[in-house]
Amino acid sequence: MSNAGILQGAHDFVLNNPVFNDIHNAVPYKKGAGLKTLLSASMPDAFHDSSARDPPPSCHPGTRYNFIDAITNWGLGTSQHIEPMLWMHGPAGVGKSAIAQTCSERLSERGKLGAAIFFSRSVGPNKRDDPHRLFPSLAYQVATKSKPFGDILDNYIQDDPTLVTKSIREQFQELLVKPLSQLGADAAGVVEGLVVIIDGLDECGKGPETHCDIIEVIVVSIRNRTTPFRWVLLSRPETHIVGSFTTNDTHPLTYQLEIRVSRDIDNEITLYLTDGLRKIQRRNGLPDSWISEQDIGVLVNLSGGLFIYATTVIRFVGGRESLGPVDQLRAVLALASSNKGTDSVHPLSELDLFYTLIMRCVPPRILPRIQAILLLTLITRNTGFWRHTEREDWQTTPWIANMMGLSEPQFRNACGLLHSVLELTPYWEITFYHASFMDFLQDPSRSGEFCIFSRLDSLRLELLQQLNDAHARSTGESTVERDLVALTLMSAPI
Repeated sequence: MSNAGILQGAHDFVLNNPVFNDIHNAVPYKKGAGLKTLLSASMPDAFHDSSARDPPPSCHPGTRYNFIDAITNWGLGTSQHIEPMLWMHGPAGVGKSAIAQTCSERLSERGKLGAAIFFSRSVGPNKRDDPHRLFPSLAYQVATKSKPFGDILDNYIQDDPTLVTKSIREQFQELLVKPLSQLGADAAGVVEGLVVIIDGLDECGKGPETHCDIIEVIVVSIRNRTTPFRWVLLSRPETHIVGSFTTNDTHPLTYQLEIRVSRDIDNEITLYLTDGLRKIQRRNGLPDSWISEQDIGVLVNLSGGLFIYATTVIRFVGGRESLGPVDQLRAVLALASSNKGTDSVHPLSELDLFYTLIMRCVPPRILPRIQAILLLTLITRNTGFWRHTEREDWQTTPWIANMMGLSEPQFRNACGLLHSVLELTPYWEITFYHASFMDFLQDPSRSGEFCIFSRLDSLRLELLQQLNDAHARSTGESTVERDLVALTLMSAPI
């Protein structure tokens, strides 16, 4: 064909409503560009193998093997249960996330893990509780397992980059259902039966409606056979989630596992505590006599069937920022006598007693500052105040330190007093090891004098003073930005 064009020499024809495309000036496809867009809309810090979760909270060897085997065998298709969805539910502190992590690792080793996401209410703009990043995250992980699926999805997103910004229901259709429907028989066989794990469903989004929407779109896809996966969801037994899983449409499709607070796992907690305390002993050069079998028995009783209690004890006793393992251990053991005579049946009553001890270890002169840090951390997360600025480098923790007049070393030292329940990362992000600690601090019936809301009025006065001081010192864009955030915090509903 000559360069003169396809119409050269043509005559006696009519073009009706012609549309001409200039292929020479069209934007070319760039292989992988769509998947990069997908990754940017995901939350890689919540993947099961993310370095942000290093070391991930997997189960201690020899513990929780009954639940791990049940889920793994179901995922491999070697279980008597043939339901396409599995829901594990249980209260806070029983080790659901550790079980999910261990199962993710085992299924990954067997080539059966399609994707895994671990939601977390850890504060800060880490996007680990954003439901709109769930399905982009799952789709991206599946794309790394199946090149044909990844190529189709890559082209889809390059054609329409807004796919990653659509509603949860639309994302599910556009990022999973439609690309899967385009796979050939051989490629479809690769993804058939892959396991998708969603941990902490109750920790994503702002309310029940989001949780129910996620469950519903998955259930509809199972009924219509539009996704070939085996779905695992783990959550607390919140009323609305229980309701979603017990409907006539969902219940027959679901294999349910309940994990309870039970003293039946005392032997597993004993194993965990014994191994953890031995490591502390070796690290600190302590004699064998520093702890007895009776002491371990006391700690097991205090744990009350909660693994979160045992893991927090190990961090509390072995923390390098503490007074030393011997004194820390004695402080925990003393809780046994202080709790005698109580008849509370609340499953977290023992944990509340331990959290109270942790707060009492904070020097009284520093306690108000610690409470203010925790309160500001909570409010900044709930208000999502980093979205008030277009700056990509905005970080909440340095702002909190600045508002409180604390240098970085002072702020880190203050946070170090709570080393057993939180971590301040090198990147200035506060993360909590377990959501139950902030739950404790927000409930005055559980935390009493340590409830962070007792600091709310005085904190708002301090913020107002900070605003006045800032205006007295300078003006400019940074001050306006700080004012907007501070005013948001001062008026934030709790």
